[in-house]
Amino acid sequence: MGMWKVKRRDFLKGLGLTGTGAMLSGNVWALNRLEPIGDTLASEYPYRSWEDLYRNEWTWDSVGHAAHCINCMGNCAWNVYVKDGIVIREEQIAKYPQVNPNVPDANPRGCQKGAIHSTAMYEADRLRYPLKRAGERGEGKWQRISWDQATEEVADKIIDIFEKYGPGKLKTHQGSGNQTMVRQSGPARFAALVGGIQLDGFTVVGDLLTGAHLAYGNPLESFTSDAWFDADYIMLGMINPNATRIPDAHYIWEAKYNGARITSTAPDYNPSSIHTDLWMPIKQGTDPFLAMSLVNVIIEEKLFKPAFMKEQTDLPMLVRVDNGKLLREADLVENGSDEVFYHWDLNSGQGVKAKGSMGDDDKTLKLGDVDPAIEGEFDFDGIRVTTVFEQVKREAAKFTPEETQATTNIHPGMVRQEARHLAAANKAIIMLGYITSSYSNCLYTCWGYALTLALTGHGGRTGGLDTSWVAWNHPRWNELAGFEGKSARLEPGGLGEFLRGGMMEGARQHFDNAKLKERVGFDLDEMEEMMQESIDEGWMPYYGEIKGMISIADNTFRRNKMSETYRDEHLRQASELYVNINVRMDSTAEWADYILPAASHYEAWDIRTQGYHRFANIFTQSVPPVGESKPDWDIMALLTQKIQERAIARDIGPIEDGDVTRDLHTIHDDFTRQGTLNTDHDVLKHIVEDSPEFGGVTLEEAAERGFIVMNEHAGSNQPLKPDEPYNPFTAQTDGKKPYDTLTGRITFYCDHPRFEQLESTVPTARLYAGPEASNYPLHFYSPHARWGIHSNWRSNKYLLRLQRGEPNIYINPQLADERGIKDGDRVRLFNGVGEFFAQAKFYPSIPVDSIMMEHGWEPHQYIQRKNMNMSNAVFLQPLELVGGWGHLKFIYAMWNANQHIHESCYDIELARAEDIAEPRAV
Repeated sequence: MGMWKVKRRDFLKGLGLTGTGAMLSGNVWALNRLEPIGDTLASEYPYRSWEDLYRNEWTWDSVGHAAHCINCMGNCAWNVYVKDGIVIREEQIAKYPQVNPNVPDANPRGCQKGAIHSTAMYEADRLRYPLKRAGERGEGKWQRISWDQATEEVADKIIDIFEKYGPGKLKTHQGSGNQTMVRQSGPARFAALVGGIQLDGFTVVGDLLTGAHLAYGNPLESFTSDAWFDADYIMLGMINPNATRIPDAHYIWEAKYNGARITSTAPDYNPSSIHTDLWMPIKQGTDPFLAMSLVNVIIEEKLFKPAFMKEQTDLPMLVRVDNGKLLREADLVENGSDEVFYHWDLNSGQGVKAKGSMGDDDKTLKLGDVDPAIEGEFDFDGIRVTTVFEQVKREAAKFTPEETQATTNIHPGMVRQEARHLAAANKAIIMLGYITSSYSNCLYTCWGYALTLALTGHGGRTGGLDTSWVAWNHPRWNELAGFEGKSARLEPGGLGEFLRGGMMEGARQHFDNAKLKERVGFDLDEMEEMMQESIDEGWMPYYGEIKGMISIADNTFRRNKMSETYRDEHLRQASELYVNINVRMDSTAEWADYILPAASHYEAWDIRTQGYHRFANIFTQSVPPVGESKPDWDIMALLTQKIQERAIARDIGPIEDGDVTRDLHTIHDDFTRQGTLNTDHDVLKHIVEDSPEFGGVTLEEAAERGFIVMNEHAGSNQPLKPDEPYNPFTAQTDGKKPYDTLTGRITFYCDHPRFEQLESTVPTARLYAGPEASNYPLHFYSPHARWGIHSNWRSNKYLLRLQRGEPNIYINPQLADERGIKDGDRVRLFNGVGEFFAQAKFYPSIPVDSIMMEHGWEPHQYIQRKNMNMSNAVFLQPLELVGGWGHLKFIYAMWNANQHIHESCYDIELARAEDIAEPRAV
């Protein structure tokens, strides 16, 4: 080899002499024509054209603005770079102003999903043209048609349904893909005009923290993420913010640097738990027991704060000893109110009316000269009474840390330690993510933690329950999303999906009735009776079978439990018409009769806010819509125009719908406000320039900047102050405004007959179903994924490279060894409902008796297209279907039953070769 040894300088010199010849001759060995270059940076240097490859990567024709808001809590402002009509990349704007110099700013905000949207919008599954089914439903045969043909045929079918069945048989549900204001208001306004069935967007996916509504009267009043920074105690109750709250998680860890104690109660040692001061590895689904054991310690050690309890909670309210009912004015006065209640005043030694309840005219929490008793028993006009707090004490006594240890796996010393930390904190926050409401004991978890916080005086500026959402005040948007004098048929999400989707069949296949009652307090027969009672009593509306369906940005046939049964039931019912309005060919669009292609985030004018921050992000139309796709508002405008034309041509006059008249002759005029709101740009201009929370900014100014900083009018419960993070319920703690609850206070007593029947009049603890309620041994849970937002971006080639690239389940190596499973093996997961196949991924921090699978994989990514959701059995929590009791009534996005996804369980084994032999499309 010595003869070939050449100095590097001599080699490069020779290469310089010969390289050009190789290029000119086309012969790679003819290296004999290049001239040596002395100064490569001199202007005469002839070989510089290659540099344009890199320069051109950083040039563009225009820059637009957008965010990525498919059920994402981030809502981050991005610049969108366009060249030759194509989006070439995106980049965080990172110019949000700092609200308070003592609090870190919100920049840069963004995640890897947002960073690849410029590729996702051009991928093969993107819908570009209107399509009509050319074969059987789901067969995958399509005919490309014009917008005129598509809208005319759909319009005629809608009119046919109205003629044959009357209004109320058209399901017009839009899903979590439509969370921007313009995009959401179009289909919602259409639903209001036709009286379509619109399900609660929270409970269809099981995201509503019902216990927070029970306690506070509003589950959508929470903290902006910058309000975490000044907390000195934060418990990550059922949330993994490092994976699912990427743009906001820094505030938690900055609070830690600021001196806060951060704890986690995740069952697995997840990406957030590893950074906390303390990880408490709780047994899955036992969170209410931990909450009640904290309550037990707080009461036993007298760590509670009487002043807060007396003013802000119903704990001093009087309860009758004889029947356990709250003492009401109707008990004492003829024709008295059922919504007026009483304290026992220690100063005067007598019962006094409590101010601020739903039935009281004096809407304040100010106690004045009254000092309510929180303990004791009294005689009130011959009626023996005690306090709510006495009832709470009696129940909490059952849950000593020693008693709950076997259930929760949390040592009593640890419980006592954390109760003391929480009680001593100046500002304590317990954060609950949407996985909480995926359990049937969600109500108990939220209610128990709310009690823990209220007892220790944490509310308003001193902390409270973080429910992962703030509902801002947007009057113009709300007006557009409905219609004056008309409304959609709003329906409970979990109830509507469960009944209309045939899910009872799966529940009976999976759960053992006797075991289920022992675990959760009721069996399926009792649940079914209570569901029917809720419908019969008018507590919860249910509109029965449908005849047609328009699905907008909702991958319902993937996300729903018992997904195959659910899909078959819906397609059977919607025999007349199924229209899918979508950006991509997802697992739901595949089954449509007609597909109408929608514009994506970078192709339409829009705006969105989200509760973690005060910034309204503007979506400019950075590029024209791909193919013939259109913004959702424009699609609904076209459809209403065609319905109006066809109704007039067919002489279909006004149709009575209860107290409302559905006039298809004017539906387009009504939808567009007599032609003033024809396009998405028209609508956005109206929302931005006419709504008080945006402060009179013009659309042009907002579009130039990419975002708007909302003003004080954005706060729904209290003003959004310009220089303070937003803390929930300061209007109550500072301003003494009553809560939107029956008693006007944080509620810990409910004497509704169903709460009495299920022995839940005060916060208590219940188990979730799990393996003990079936014949399958492994706990199962499905958290949100880091690599997608539900099924969106799940098949993106860049994100797939950052993971296993196919559906995988997480398994403890000890369990894997017991079952003869190696890392990377294909395994079969099965229960009484069905089966699916996935790759085993070792995860040592998961409990040995659990398996975990992040959700969102599309069925086409699974072996045999059998997705996880097909075998998820569910049932409903009857307490979440209660009505007729103050603030417990059907309220869209606030009170109705969740679809609980974590009740079922599985067994696992190695997959057989014949089951996994077919090619898999990933």
